[in-house]
Amino acid sequence: MNKIPPKTNLVFFYSEGYPNDNALDLSENKQLVINAAKDNVDKISYYTPKILREGGWGKYVKEYESTGLVSANKGMSKIGFCAWRPLILLLELEKMNDGDILIYRDSNIKKYSKLADYKGIKYIADQCLSLCGFDFFVPHHDIILKNRQLTKTNIIRELGENELFSYEYPALMAGFIVIRKSAISKELLDEWLLACENDEWINGEQYGELDAEFHHFTPEQGILSVIIANWIRINKYNIPIVYPLISIRSGRNINIINFRGDYSYLSILNKSKAIYTTNPDYLENKNLNGLMSFVKLIIVNFIKKQKYQILKSYNKKFPNAKTEKKIIKIREYLGKE
Repeated sequence: MNKIPPKTNLVFFYSEGYPNDNALDLSENKQLVINAAKDNVDKISYYTPKILREGGWGKYVKEYESTGLVSANKGMSKIGFCAWRPLILLLELEKMNDGDILIYRDSNIKKYSKLADYKGIKYIADQCLSLCGFDFFVPHHDIILKNRQLTKTNIIRELGENELFSYEYPALMAGFIVIRKSAISKELLDEWLLACENDEWINGEQYGELDAEFHHFTPEQGILSVIIANWIRINKYNIPIVYPLISIRSGRNINIINFRGDYSYLSILNKSKAIYTTNPDYLENKNLNGLMSFVKLIIVNFIKKQKYQILKSYNKKFPNAKTEKKIIKIREYLGKE
């Protein structure tokens, strides 16, 4: 019996502006996303504030009077500070089979043209899941930013249990998310959604003293970053210690990934009250140089795999012995039969 290959679906969200909501009118992007993605995924779904309100999920897109600490994107106060993000992912997962892939991507193609590039996104999504080593992928920022800079400090104190690791963990970007449906990925989404329902965590108001390095608040992203830091700290479901390992250029250009080079924050795990205080074997007796060797190995393998595919395609069109030797050499290195 032939195994049915997993489906890869896309979900996105856009606001419509007056009279359906009071956020920015991004309606033009709906068809742009559909046109760009329709030949590259198996199914496309979308949500708006109106759709969620009519479905009984209005509390996730409710309007707030003040943007407060969400100074970099004031329009988020009109759509529930993006508490809807884990909700729409869960709603779509419910319709899918275990093992299927769900992709979330921001939709404002009119402003960010790179968001229109969906070519090869199934392969890219698969690679992101493979590289991060988990059923839920969300990238780092491609510049060095920490939770303490982009997350309200009351969230780190409470949800992050005031752990130093929660402060120092590299911030995540939720504009591109890849999920393989499983019990683990659903549990993570459930926890994220529940945390976004805490008004003192999701809104833009300040509760208590802010960290000295705090810059601005990225609501649902900040909450997710703290949850991921918690999971790594307690080694929940064996989430890789280096998760997610990579970033996406500007969070939008899915064809350019960067491997993180600074893992100094991992040393905190052996100095804090963290439950998980044993580093993986590849750290070579807790030596961070071992981690760098591991990252280098992953990078080399990734590059060689890309080169292998390019050479195979080239040799198919222009066969020659020299190219064939290169293919064999790389194939042997990668352990391919």
